[in-house]
Parts: sequence; structure tokens; C-alpha cells
Amino acid sequence: MSNPVGRPARIRGMGIRLVLAVIAVSLVGGASTARADNPVLNGDVGIGDAFTITLNDGAGNKVTHLDAGSYTLNLRDHSAFHNFHFSGPGVDVTTSVDGIENKTFTVTLTDGTYFFDCDPHSSQMKGSFTVGTVTTPPPPTPAPAATKLAASIAAGSKATLKPLAGLSAGKAVITVRDASSSDGFRLSGPGVSKATGAKFRGTVKWTVTLVAGRYSFGSARNSKLRKTFTVSG
Repeated sequence: MSNPVGRPARIRGMGIRLVLAVIAVSLVGGASTARADNPVLNGDVGIGDAFTITLNDGAGNKVTHLDAGSYTLNLRDHSAFHNFHFSGPGVDVTTSVDGIENKTFTVTLTDGTYFFDCDPHSSQMKGSFTVGTVTTPPPPTPAPAATKLAASIAAGSKATLKPLAGLSAGKAVITVRDASSSDGFRLSGPGVSKATGAKFRGTVKWTVTLVAGRYSFGSARNSKLRKTFTVSG
């Protein structure tokens, strides 16, 4: 009879090697699957014939920035008078304008900016996103809101302009109420010369750009009845 000494150790060794081999095969197979599956991008245009165009990722989020690489691009054209045109570095694909269709493309995106639009209506149906090292620029700083002023002139040439305190250079919208039928309201200063007619009665609105300096307002006919104010830079 053979000696069984050492057999349990050999069996344990074979079992460990078998488990490691299974793990290795699983890891290799998982990596191969990950490389084969491209992230999905879904483009939709003209749903219900509306003037809308969108590009979302597989989770339904709006695309604003992507990593460089290969993607599966699904274009879904829902309208017979819109199309989905996708373009950028190395890519230029589209659906037809006069057809309703779905198209799928495999696209390779590189560093840069990509665009999508509807060719017949590109001024209002469009979008873009960046890829790789190119980042989306911050939105432009909104222009400061126009200062709103109220002016008036009544019978007897009494004129008002409010508010005058703390005026700074910039755009201003002035609503003028002229209740005098024998005078007019006048505003003048650096870059501004506005007046209502002597016989005018009613309301007008002026949009002006004020700069640093001294301005005057009041009677259009009598300079002695005018007042002054200062605009800071």
C-alpha cells in the first residue's frame, strides 16, 4: 500500500492554483467586456415636430463635457422637416432633413469642441460640448441692469428727475412725463442731448448712456430753470 503522507498538501496546492486560474480568467474577461462597450450618447431632434434638439448621455444627463474616446452615438430624428447634424474634430454625421429615422454611429471624439444642430434651423436649434483637455468657458458676465430714472415737467416749467443720488456711469432708461403744453423737458450732458417738444404733452421713454461728468435737466426753453447733477465714473 502506498504512503498517503503529503497527499493533503498536494491537494491543497492544486486547489489554490485552480482558484487563482479562475480569478485570472474572470479578470481578463471583465476587462475585455469593458473595452468593447462604448459609452452611449443619445441625440433627439424635433420630438412632436417641436423646434428642439438635445444630446444626453446614457443616464439621461445633458452632455457638456466628455472624456476623449469612442462612443456609440444614437441619433433619433422625429420630424420630417428637422435633422440632427453632429460635427467636430474627425466627425461629421447627420440624419436627413425630410425623413423620420434613427441612425447609430460609432464615433471617436478627441480633444476639442463638438457641435450639433438642425441644418434648416441652426440659428435656434443648436448646442455644443467640449472633449478632453478642452474645457467649457465660463458664461459671460451679464451686463449690469440699466438704471431707471423718472422725469417730469409740469405747467409753470417745474421739472423733476429722480433718483439723482449715487448715479454711476452706464445705461439708463428715463421715463419722461411732460404735462406742460408750452415748454418741454430737456436733458443734456456728455454724450446726451434729449428734449420733448414745447407743445408736446404725454410720456416718452429715453434710453441713454451716462458717463462721468455733469448733466443738466429742466425747462427746454428757459436755461435758468434747469438743475444739474453729477454722474460718477
